Amino acid sequence: KPLLDEAINLARESLRQRADFVGAHRVLTAAAGMTGDRALSAIALQGLRQAQPNISLQWVARELPMRRAEDREHYLDGLRRAGLE
Repeated sequence: KPLLDEAINLARESLRQRADFVGAHRVLTAAAGMTGDRALSAIALQGLRQAQPNISLQWVARELPMRRAEDREHYLDGLRRAGLE
């Protein structure tokens, strides 16, 4: 939970400095999804969809390579829990 809180805080700070930073929207949404906070997840997902309208789990899996498969699955799981399809 402390790492999720840190991810959320860093993503929010990134967005405060640059509201159009899509990567920060994705991190905020994934971290919010992992917390189980439905309200935060919904707000984060809405912001992500505004910043990247065509975002999907398939796009993330295809376009954002990660060195470790388990890291990619964890990231996708957070996005899925936030409501991304």
